[in-house]
Amino acid sequence: MKELQEKIEKFNEERDWDQFHSPVNLAKSICIEAGELLECFQWDENFYDSEEVQDILNNMTFKAKSK
Repeated sequence: MKELQEKIEKFNEERDWDQFHSPVNLAKSICIEAGELLECFQWDENFYDSEEVQDILNNMTFKAKSK
């Protein structure tokens, strides 16, 4: 897990995204991404979109790191 967090942090730093990662912005992003994941299941309960799951995990990692 530590290696994954380091990769996410590097990705974030390369894009200078810390400026956007306030707790409220991250909470909004997590809800938005979770809604997008739920939308995938709206018509097909067996559908799985790993990119949406990755987006949620990335936002949760940023949230855990934010102050």
